[in-house]
Formats: sequence, structure tokens, C-alpha cells
Amino acid sequence: MTFLLLGIVFATIGLYVILMGVDGLRRAEGGRHKTLIASGLILAVLGIVLAVS
Repeated sequence: MTFLLLGIVFATIGLYVILMGVDGLRRAEGGRHKTLIASGLILAVLGIVLAVS
């Protein structure tokens, strides 16, 4: 049960970080938006793995 809740939290934070990176790319602002997207994907995948196990 603990891993399920932790997985949901990680996946939610990962999706939020991905959306922040996509929004930055859409606005064409300077910054590390590809890094945000990549780290958000890692967090989301980690959350899914934790929720499944």
C-alpha cells in the first residue's frame, strides 16, 4: 500500500514537471526545458514502477 501511494506521488510530480517543460518549449523561453521533460519522464516511470510492484 505504501509503494502504491508513493508511486502515485512520483508519477504526479513527474507529469507536472513534464508539463512545465513542454510549456517552456511552447513559449520558446530560454532554459533547460528538455532536461525538465527528461527528468519528468524518469520520475513518472519510477512512479509507475513503484505503483506496480
